[in-house]
Amino acid sequence: MKLNPLACVILSSTVFLSNSVQAYNPEQLRRLIDTNSCPGCDLSGADLSGTNLSGANLEGANLSRANLRNANLSGAKLKGATMPDGSIHQ
Repeated sequence: MKLNPLACVILSSTVFLSNSVQAYNPEQLRRLIDTNSCPGCDLSGADLSGTNLSGANLEGANLSRANLRNANLSGAKLKGATMPDGSIHQ
């Protein structure tokens, strides 16, 4: 079967984009879960829904595209963190 060059570009772009959506660092996610601290970590796209992150140190962390639905962030340190909506927490 011979593929159209345009179809190849579209197919490879789709594969690339689907792989890049989940960009968080698994080791850093594990550190956050284990220690409740991960300043400066890349957690973009991580599923943190329902996670108890109260008092967590997430200063400067990248939380863009992270799922924080029902996550407890009370008392968390978020200064300089990139939030799921793309804003930088002050």
